[in-house]
Parts: sequence; C-alpha cells; structure tokens
Amino acid sequence: MAFQWFTIAFGWAAVILFVALAARKVYLYATMPLNLRWEVYPVPHERGDRRGYGGSYMEQVDWAGEPPRPAGRGGELREMASEILLLQRVREHNPYGLWPLSLALHWGIYLLLFWLALLVAANWLPALTWPAVAAGGAALVLGVGGAGGLIVRRASRHALALYTTPVDYFNLAFLAAIFGLGLVSWAIDPLFSQHQAYLVSLLTFRPAPTAPLVLAMFFLLQAFAIYMPFSKLLHYIMKHFTFHETLWDDAFRRKGSRADRLAARQLSYRVTWAGPHIVTGQSWQEEVRERSPGSEAAP
Repeated sequence: MAFQWFTIAFGWAAVILFVALAARKVYLYATMPLNLRWEVYPVPHERGDRRGYGGSYMEQVDWAGEPPRPAGRGGELREMASEILLLQRVREHNPYGLWPLSLALHWGIYLLLFWLALLVAANWLPALTWPAVAAGGAALVLGVGGAGGLIVRRASRHALALYTTPVDYFNLAFLAAIFGLGLVSWAIDPLFSQHQAYLVSLLTFRPAPTAPLVLAMFFLLQAFAIYMPFSKLLHYIMKHFTFHETLWDDAFRRKGSRADRLAARQLSYRVTWAGPHIVTGQSWQEEVRERSPGSEAAP
C-alpha cells in the first residue's frame, strides 16, 4: 500500500514540477531582450494580395500615420497549425528524409496525450473504451517507430551524425523507452484497464493495484515530464516567441510604445569588449551616434 501511495505522490509531483518549471522558462523567454527583426516575407498575417507576393503594409502611402492594422491572426494560426500538425518546414527543407519519422514521433506524442484523456473519460463513459484503445495503440506504434527510426537514421547517415549530439540521442532513446514500455504493457493489458485504473487513482487519491510494467511506463512518462523543461524538448511551448514575436514581427514601433522603451533600454547597455570599430565602456547608442563607417578606428 505504501508503494501505491508513492506512485500517486510521484505522479502529482511530476505534474506540479512540469507546470512550475515550464512556467518559469516561459517567463524567462518573455523577459529576454528584444530580438532583431528578421524582415522575412511573406508574413502570414498580411492581408490581400500582398501576402501572395511577399509584400507589406509598409508599401502603402502614409502607412505610418494610419490607424493600427487589424490583427489578422487567422493566417498565423493556419501557418502554425501546418507546422505543428504536419511539420511543413521539415518536409520542405530537410533533405535527409526525416519528415516521415519525425511526423510519426510527433503524432505519437499528440495521440498519447489524447489517449490519457480518453482513458480518464472512459471511466465514466464506457463507450469511449474502444476509441481509447485505438488511440493508445496508434500512439505507441507511431511513437516507438518514430523515435527508434530517428535514432537509426541519425546514426547511419554521416551528414546527420555530424551534428547530432549525445543529448539528441538521449532524448530520442528516452521517448523510445516510454513508447516501448507502453507497447509491452499493452500486451499484458489489451484494453488498457490497468492503465485506466492508475490514472483514476491519481485523480481520486485511491490507490489501486497495478501491474509493474504499467507502473514502469507511467514512471518513465512522469520522469520525462520533469526532465522536459530542462531540455530543448519544450520548444512547442515557445512557438509564440519564435514565430509571432521573431519570425513574423513587422509591427510599426511607435514612439513611447513598450517596444520603443525596451529598445531604448537595450541601447543603453554598455559595451564591455573592444575592437577597431568599438569603444569600450560606451553605450550602444553612443557607439552609433559618435562613430560612422567613415570614422577612424579608436585607439
């Protein structure tokens, strides 16, 4: 009984730590200095034919004096959906055939989360049992195939092995172990009834006997949730920053706005290094104002 209470406590600890650590990481990203604007077009929130040819609202006469543009978030949401659900950029730009394997792994993760939700709901709505079995089976097969396939592909292709770090292999092996244990536990629990019992015990704080293999799979999954905020695997939460605030940022910076104040504060940072074109100790604003491309190098 004591061990069963430990499994419940560890499950809740994993959830709490994941939420707290992920929130901290989001806060750190949100409070970082402004990014340099990419100025890459087209941007998906642009309207009309300008989006088709990569134009901008700045082509309009007196664009700076016009009222703020409509948000136009629909285009951004469609673009992000194609990236998150279909990995469109991997498909278009990766020449090493990673897209099918990466897509399988990502959909394995999406379906795994959906499966967990269905298992909980099926405890009160038994009609969801078979959809849960289908979602769980698909998640485990896709996940182990995607993670294992990516390990083999990265290790066997020299061009990929050159920039695949040990932590990349560790992350994929961690995921493969979770899905692999899930497949083994599915073999001894075809309807996922013991998996369901453990999830319900977490929510109701009522310990339930569970097979060791089922507990091992959930233990690995919970350990992965704690580990994730310390790794680059939390990148999906950062899509807002990497897409909306970096790649697609073309907003007009009005005088006195929050972005203008942040830029002014960053221009006040002092330069701590020296070079032919840099004076140590001056602010970046002073560097720009006092030195031009034609000026002589500082002594």
